[in-house]
Amino acid sequence: MLYFSQNKRAHEQTTSYIEKQTDYTYLTQIGEGSYGVAYLLEQDATKQRAVLKRLKPKHHHRRGRARFEQEMQFLQQLQSLPVPQMMMAGTIDTSPFYVMSYVDGETFEQAIFERQAVFSIVNTLHYTKMLLEILQQLHAKGIVHRDLRIPNIILKNGQLTILDFGLATTIDPHFSVMHLKNPKKAPHPMSDLYALGHFMLFLLYSTYEPTTKKSTSWQQELALPDAVKAFIERLLTIQQPFLNCEEALVELARLSK
Repeated sequence: MLYFSQNKRAHEQTTSYIEKQTDYTYLTQIGEGSYGVAYLLEQDATKQRAVLKRLKPKHHHRRGRARFEQEMQFLQQLQSLPVPQMMMAGTIDTSPFYVMSYVDGETFEQAIFERQAVFSIVNTLHYTKMLLEILQQLHAKGIVHRDLRIPNIILKNGQLTILDFGLATTIDPHFSVMHLKNPKKAPHPMSDLYALGHFMLFLLYSTYEPTTKKSTSWQQELALPDAVKAFIERLLTIQQPFLNCEEALVELARLSK
């Protein structure tokens, strides 16, 4: 009950702040993650939409605030990349928030599960290359996303945008891949490369039509060229993993031919 009460109060504070202290109108709540809640806004004069993200009350402790503030700092550092644009930041009561541009497009999750879009091997390799080129720039800035899932990648007019840097962290140059246990959480480029392997599988399974009720491995279910299978296995650390985007891009260029 306390958690519900805190969230309700935070929601009321946020909508009141938007209406009274900004030139935006509150439209609706559009998302809720582990640390923050996202609200869709519309600017009164231009009718342009934006997103306000606020830290949840239960994470007002030092660690939660530090993570949220780091997320804002990362976005500010990445404004030259295809990510939401930072517009303003502040506090509502004692809770930090920031406003970013609203990216109007379709996530790959929406495309696959709502529109039933189909992605061929050629399409999949094309978007994989685009993501690798974005990640290469991201990693060059010393940041790893660590949450590169299909709900966090938007496609519009053939261009990609990466959302939600709530789990992002700085790359640890001293991290040893020899002791890698969970690629998802690693402060290393391999985390994003591992997620990219799952991204590819989601796209490739959009063409899959099961012929039996028996569940087998993706290597058996998907009719993929051996080189593509090997590429995905390296991303997923089943085979000798890629250590960075440069290695993956070189191999992708080779198999794309």
